[in-house]
Amino acid sequence: MAIFLLILVAPATVQQYAPLGLLPLLVLVTGIPHYGATLQRVYARREDFTKYRLLAVWASLVIYAWFIVGVYEATLGSWLVTLYLTWSPWHYTGQNYGVALMLFGRRHGEIPVTTKRVLYASFVLSYAIAFLGIHGASGTQTYVAEANYQLIRLGIPQAVYDLVLPILVTSYLVTSGIALLRLGRGRSIGDLAPVVGLILLQATWFCIPVLARSGAIPGWSTDPQLEIYSMMWVGIGHSVQYLWVTTYYANAADPGNSAYKHLGWALLAGGAAWGIPAFVFAPDALGVRAFDYGLGILVAAAVNVHHFVLDGAIWKLRDGRIARILLVKASEQATPTLMSPRHSVSARVAATLVALAGIAYVLVSIVGTLEVEFGVRRASSPPNYSRMRTAANRLRWIGRDNPGLRYDLGLAAFANGDLEVAERELRRSVSLNNDPAVWVGLGMVAERGARWQSALDSYDAALAADESNLAALTRSARLLQRSGRTERAIRYLERATTLAPENKNLRNWLEELESG
Repeated sequence: MAIFLLILVAPATVQQYAPLGLLPLLVLVTGIPHYGATLQRVYARREDFTKYRLLAVWASLVIYAWFIVGVYEATLGSWLVTLYLTWSPWHYTGQNYGVALMLFGRRHGEIPVTTKRVLYASFVLSYAIAFLGIHGASGTQTYVAEANYQLIRLGIPQAVYDLVLPILVTSYLVTSGIALLRLGRGRSIGDLAPVVGLILLQATWFCIPVLARSGAIPGWSTDPQLEIYSMMWVGIGHSVQYLWVTTYYANAADPGNSAYKHLGWALLAGGAAWGIPAFVFAPDALGVRAFDYGLGILVAAAVNVHHFVLDGAIWKLRDGRIARILLVKASEQATPTLMSPRHSVSARVAATLVALAGIAYVLVSIVGTLEVEFGVRRASSPPNYSRMRTAANRLRWIGRDNPGLRYDLGLAAFANGDLEVAERELRRSVSLNNDPAVWVGLGMVAERGARWQSALDSYDAALAADESNLAALTRSARLLQRSGRTERAIRYLERATTLAPENKNLRNWLEELESG
């Protein structure tokens, strides 16, 4: 929990030693195996697969069909992303509550029903605070930096937000206090430490950030980049917690299966779950959006929603076998009788394909993270365009080509007078992301080469993507005036002056054209 408190009180210090650009490497060894652990739990044994067949097959088909449609239809993709971002804190909340019950139950036995309900209310209220922060009208778009997919908010009015937030916070504090008082009867502070720790962890993850954003905690940073950084650490913390529980469960259920083997297969299975949709629907394959401009967040949404559905079914303390392993002390456990694993040809082939896909994803993640950090971010200040071009090509080889990087390289080439390279980089950029600014750049390249119609076509493409693009309107008007198409130039300038009524030069130019 110390890392989360440090992020809240000294974010710059934490980021100095653990920069945002390198956090994906930590996610790779924690978050990815945590998805794989769930997949192993459902798909590795015939007994479990049969038990969860409805979710393992049909729910999976529905989620990934939604993902595939969302690749091409941004609105449906946005709904999947919204479901993911809304469900995610509930999923984390449920795990924190379950771990609190597990740790207390292993030391002190079953918690009385009333006390358990009060403790549950505390965790639910903390999620309600997070939900309010996500869906408030002025909330920030956590994790969604791309324009292709948006968090679709409920848009809770500010007046309702201001009324409800203090009620939720007060209720949360009261229920947490009552739960701890009831649990602490006849027990020491040390006995309560695990539950207290998880309540504080929940507050650090969700309640305090919402209060900071609302201005209730003066002086605390609300920088969106810091919010992304913090939420990545929350995901890492959740994953470490999850792997601790699942590895313990796997070892207890099958003492012959080492923790390293379990975690290794979890990494490969999780890597395959992330890698296959990212590889298949990359822009140079079947997809239409770059990884950092929509595809990545959509893959995250599909993988996480699938994980939430499966996880909600399999890790139930009311499931007899799970309860026996997680709640009973180790000395009292009996080794369960397990079904023999399947060794059919199809199972071995499937395992091999999963392993290969997982290995590929691990390699892509490592190369992609290092290139973005050292070949893009650090090479950009001061600009080292040779290193940036190398990074761009390597990122393309692994399916992570970045349109923003291509745009920067195109503008740099244009400034140096290399029109051929500039056009190549800008066309690659716009093929990855239909950005009107890139079309304007292509128009400028065409103008420099005296290809007037090509320039007009590029500006028209910019206006098709954004009809209020002032640069495209004014540059088009200049070319139209030069070619004698005054009437059309006037229409463009009328739109431009509407967008920038304070611009005297535009008004004078329009009056000059209108006067003939």
